[in-house]
Amino acid sequence: MSNQYPPAEPAPEQTTKPGPRKRNRAVLIIGLVIALLVAAAGTAVALTQSAAQQREDTLLEVKDQRLNDLAAARDKLQPAVNAYLAAYKKARNAPASKDQAVQDSKKELDDFRQAAEAARTSLQSVKAGLDSSEAVNTAVQQLEESHLGYFDYMEGLVESYPRFEGLFRADDAAGCNGLFVGNKATNLRERQQLLAKAAAPCREAANELRQSGNVAYEEFARTFDKRVAGLEKHAEATAKSEESYEEFVRIKDDFVKKLADAEARNAPADEVLKIADDARELNSKIRANRSEFDFAAERYLDGVKGMPDLVDEVFTKNVTEDVKYYEAVIPLRVQLVKDVIDAELVE
Repeated sequence: MSNQYPPAEPAPEQTTKPGPRKRNRAVLIIGLVIALLVAAAGTAVALTQSAAQQREDTLLEVKDQRLNDLAAARDKLQPAVNAYLAAYKKARNAPASKDQAVQDSKKELDDFRQAAEAARTSLQSVKAGLDSSEAVNTAVQQLEESHLGYFDYMEGLVESYPRFEGLFRADDAAGCNGLFVGNKATNLRERQQLLAKAAAPCREAANELRQSGNVAYEEFARTFDKRVAGLEKHAEATAKSEESYEEFVRIKDDFVKKLADAEARNAPADEVLKIADDARELNSKIRANRSEFDFAAERYLDGVKGMPDLVDEVFTKNVTEDVKYYEAVIPLRVQLVKDVIDAELVE
């Protein structure tokens, strides 16, 4: 008998279809991914809406609160300036020394500095957290420029006031009152020398005002420097003319003697005519010298007489006009910011 093995059973067919568990797992994963995508999209929308709302809130806060706070802080600045200027000048007119005047007006100076710092802080708060369109950013930048210009102007006006106020005080180092020395000099050359001595420290003190950061002081310093230079120039011219005139008088006396001697000697006509020609030439020089003297003397007196007006106009004219400029420009810049914010909120 031969051993027979049962026929081998065919291998089961392979299939790519997943079983029920695999299918359920795949569906679960796909569903989870979709859910995450939907959640992420929802979060992105929520974040976008939140950012938009925050941006809108910031714009409204700038318009309705921050600009008003800035205006309130700015409005405190000029009264603080006036209070300090009045306190310092009152102390100097007491009279008090410069150091004493600084001490007596210290409270008002501190009050001004605090007001200026508060105004600058309020200005910076307008820009804080502001992320907006180019139109809003440009308007805010212009607002900042006008305010910073105003703040710098007022700070320069206050900080350099003692130097300006003391220019013509006898006890101040500048000693510009020494420019007016006409009644102290015995002749025009001495006046010129006294003027030159006073002019050097005076012009130096005035030129320091150019570093004040205040355009009114800077313009005054430039004009004042030219006026003092003019005084020096005309004082020199008058002194020289006076000295020349004295020499001409001496020469003229010599001509008189020569002419008398020629007549006594019955000198030849040519000699007499030569003396006469020389005398006429001298008279022409004397007239020219007198014309130069009159011109320089008139300019010198005009310079002296005009000096008080030049000093007074710093506050009565120049500062007043500068402040009016800022008072006109700043409200326009504020309104522009409000208008562009309104336009952006509507979009």
